[in-house]
Amino acid sequence: MLESLTVRDYALIDRLEVSFGHHLHVLSGETGAGKSIIIGALGLLLGGRAPTADIRDGAASAEVSAVVSLSQAPAEVRAWLEERELPVEEDRVILRRVVRRSGRSSGFIGSVPVQTAQLAALGQRLFDLHGQHEHQSLLREDRQRRLLDHFAGLRPLARRVAAVHARLAAARVQARELEQSAAERERQAELLRHATEEIDAAGLDPAEEEELERERRRLAAFERISTTARTVYERTAEGHGGVVAALRGVVEDLQQLAALDAGVDGYRRQVETAFYELEDAAEGVRRYQSGLHYDAERLAVIGERLELIRGLQRKYGGSVAAVLDYAQRAHAELAALERSREAGAVSAREVEQLDAELARHAAELGERRGHAAVRLRDLVQDALADLGMPRGRFAVTLTPRTQGGAPVIAAAGAESVSFLISANAGEPLKPLRAIASGGEISRIMLALKSVFADSDPVATLVFDEVDAGIGGAVATAVGDKLARLARRRQILCITHLATVAARAHTHLRVFKSEREGRTVTGVTAVSGRQRVAEVARMLSGDDSVEVSLRHAADLLGRHAG
Repeated sequence: MLESLTVRDYALIDRLEVSFGHHLHVLSGETGAGKSIIIGALGLLLGGRAPTADIRDGAASAEVSAVVSLSQAPAEVRAWLEERELPVEEDRVILRRVVRRSGRSSGFIGSVPVQTAQLAALGQRLFDLHGQHEHQSLLREDRQRRLLDHFAGLRPLARRVAAVHARLAAARVQARELEQSAAERERQAELLRHATEEIDAAGLDPAEEEELERERRRLAAFERISTTARTVYERTAEGHGGVVAALRGVVEDLQQLAALDAGVDGYRRQVETAFYELEDAAEGVRRYQSGLHYDAERLAVIGERLELIRGLQRKYGGSVAAVLDYAQRAHAELAALERSREAGAVSAREVEQLDAELARHAAELGERRGHAAVRLRDLVQDALADLGMPRGRFAVTLTPRTQGGAPVIAAAGAESVSFLISANAGEPLKPLRAIASGGEISRIMLALKSVFADSDPVATLVFDEVDAGIGGAVATAVGDKLARLARRRQILCITHLATVAARAHTHLRVFKSEREGRTVTGVTAVSGRQRVAEVARMLSGDDSVEVSLRHAADLLGRHAG
């Protein structure tokens, strides 16, 4: 709710501060007094165009600010402010805009500088200005769709459609990414499968390479090994007069010597030990030499095996251990790729399920919107008739959404929603935005607002000359609708009709005066005799005619507040 509006150096206003309360406020005054200037200043604050021509002559800048209470604001307003970390003090927010001669303008929410678009975005959640197209939220089709859904109690279903649409969009992105990488994953998997099959088939053992190399060296040097072993045996064996035979004679001599002198018995034992060990060694060499045999096929097998091992090492690592480690990692990567393939299948199934769920919910939403559109049409046409537009026609069109000729479902559903109007007989139905007459569109908006009174969360409505071109019973009906609507909303209304002004809770008179030789626009709240006089002026153009004064007093007595 708007609590106060302060304007400085804007058009004919040098400095002006106006306070507002609840319910219905009317602004009246002579033609040209500046009533629309005040509404224009509010529009400027809410993100409207900022021509430098609107800056008061002699001033460097124009400034408009407002204090807005959030006590009746919808939760989305607080959420919007909190999301952007914008200040709220004592459940109030301060909006301010400055326009400079240079053409630059600055916007503020609290003390935080913001872009004009943010002022406009917040303003659209707080105010509806009717009579200036750029601020009429009801002219936007997305707003019309939300109002239809709210009117029909479809907001939960609409949110469900939007939520499923968001999940489907995310699932499609994931499925697309998985599909796009599937070919690359398959190429990688093929390389890994080949590597693991090759390594696994080799049956590698970390100790194998060294053992094979030793065996290969033995077979390659077979002749030398065999000859040397035979020579060693012959030089040591007793039967060939070798070292063992000689050592046996030494043992016998020491045995005889130890029998004569026990002091050498230790030497005897040492030589005997050496004799027996040498004899065993000679026998071992004999067995070794006799066991030697050359196997050309085995040598070839070893060579092939070593070549296989060396080839795997060149491909996958510098050692058998490195090759085996590579194989272990390749198996793990293959398993991960297999899981990715399964994830792709799961993702595809999820897309199918969400697509079906979205289609089901969107179909239900569209059907229920269609029924609500008929009810809304009848109610608005009745309201238009009450407001002096008996030949006015209203319709809600639901247009299937398409893309490339094919039907599509968006986050808002399978159809776009548009409010169409024909204000006069014989005229075709047109979108609300195509209505040219400010008075007509204000009355149309009043009709819509009266129907949406319990559905529209915007707290403050501003009507600029809602009564243009009407009088008599229609003017009375307009006043009644404004008064009833003001029970739930704060309303600011520029009017020339006494029957409308008499119903206001707060009556503001806009006037011109001279100050230091310059014309300025001012605003004052009127009550008591002053208000009677102002209503009398609106009735007859003269606030001193007794008949008009009595009529004004009677109107106020029957309708005021």
